[in-house]
Amino acid sequence: MDIKAFGQFLRWMRKKMNMSQLDLALTVGCTMPTISKIENGQEYIGKRLFDKLNELFEGFGFSYDELSMERLFKFKQARAELLKAIKRGRIEDIENKIDKLQEYMDIKEGISENTIRNFEKKRNSNDIYEWEHINYDSDYEVDKQYFVFAHLIRSRQNGMTLEVFLDEAIGIFELRRKIPDYKDIPDVRLSNIEYELFFIIAKTHLAMGDDNTAELIFKGLLYNKCYLDSPKVRERYLEISVVMASLLLDRRDFKGAYECLSFIFGEYISNFDTQVIYSALKVQHDYCKKNNDDDGVRIIDRFFISTDNLMTHMLKIYRLNQMG
Repeated sequence: MDIKAFGQFLRWMRKKMNMSQLDLALTVGCTMPTISKIENGQEYIGKRLFDKLNELFEGFGFSYDELSMERLFKFKQARAELLKAIKRGRIEDIENKIDKLQEYMDIKEGISENTIRNFEKKRNSNDIYEWEHINYDSDYEVDKQYFVFAHLIRSRQNGMTLEVFLDEAIGIFELRRKIPDYKDIPDVRLSNIEYELFFIIAKTHLAMGDDNTAELIFKGLLYNKCYLDSPKVRERYLEISVVMASLLLDRRDFKGAYECLSFIFGEYISNFDTQVIYSALKVQHDYCKKNNDDDGVRIIDRFFISTDNLMTHMLKIYRLNQMG
């Protein structure tokens, strides 16, 4: 789905139905800012909301099916799976996900060509609406960024120098737009792939000994105001805090490193349910006992004791920090 195209269609339909953004939001059960972001092409629409809107459109004799939501979510899933593979760092897994994304890119390219052909057929007829006067520029370039980024990671694993890797990463960012000045990162809306590129660019600067540039980028990502409501924001804060803690520790900035570590342990204690892990380990403990595996029993016992001591200690410090 071209999110700009759908946004224009949504705005056109809303006005045709004589509804304000607030009216539409109340009708379909979402917030007005969500409707505004979708209309401005700033946010992908979820399947549940899309189905509700499409049902409303159909009541007025219209539908929007340029690209089925099922396909859309498969495309987004292919990107997400590729990023996960990159983070794991296993070459075979990366190559498999690259192939899957390439398959979807080929499908999308065919769909885009059909869309443009249909638009050209209707251009000189009366069977065309205001919202269709758009540039059908799909997010193929975004897919390409994921695709090339994965190949770049693989090249780095095969011995590409840090200097070349850094230049190539910046080049991938600029496949869609000029890379922002690093000091402006807090105010720039970043896509998922742009965040990953900035993160890897910062880590590369760090590996090259340029701590100041790395810190500037990491802090820019931490203070980015555009994604405070993103479901990935906690994951990103944790990811950056781990690297920042190590960077600050190397500088002997113990206070800064301590703050990062307190945040990490505090988030872990507050938001992650460890019950599943403990339950599985207890079953494993029983399994070891029944099979006379004394070493296994002893290792799990030590793990339970050490983990409990660590979490109790960190929880105490975390709560003291909150009180202070």
